Amino acid sequence: MRALPKGGSAWSRALLIAAIAVLCPLTARADEESGRWYLGAGAGQSTGKQFCDTTAGVTAVANCDDSATSVRLFTGYQINRYLGVEGGYLRLGKFTADRAIGGTTVTDEFKTYTAYLEGVATLPLGDRFGVYAKAGGLYWSIKTRGTLAGVAGPEDSRGGFDLIGGAGAQFFFTRTFGIRAEYEFIPKLGDSTTGEVDVGIVSASLIWKF
Repeated sequence: MRALPKGGSAWSRALLIAAIAVLCPLTARADEESGRWYLGAGAGQSTGKQFCDTTAGVTAVANCDDSATSVRLFTGYQINRYLGVEGGYLRLGKFTADRAIGGTTVTDEFKTYTAYLEGVATLPLGDRFGVYAKAGGLYWSIKTRGTLAGVAGPEDSRGGFDLIGGAGAQFFFTRTFGIRAEYEFIPKLGDSTTGEVDVGIVSASLIWKF
């Protein structure tokens, strides 16, 4: 059997060295993103899509506000570059509406607080930028109150579970500090007592990995 030429052996070694040089940094970056915790805080706007709609016997009048400032605190664990899990506290704010019922105007308030847990799938687009999708469940607490002729009625509080999902993009200025912008959706938040609304949330957050 004829031996390989020495030149071919040299080329093989050069290609192997080049492959190692390329793959090692990629592996190192992947390892840096694996097994890391992070904290975050953000704010944005939540919108109750059916809150101002009319219902049987009830007519929404002027001064209906179905948008509110939302705030969140969250923590997460990055299993690897592509998968993670995240949980936190999300306050959706307060929606208000003046409704005409039998010739009388009643002011309704709808305040929501939630705790959520989601899985996060990330697609890195370079070392610092990436897009992601997330989905999971949440526990909600809704407080409602009606005000008639300036006199506030008793506050009613209800709780329950719902789904939450969304998508967004994130950018890291350093290996530990970044920002994200995202849109989330909660279908049919509430129950027959509080009323159900589809809630959309647009927000921006700061993230710190450690």
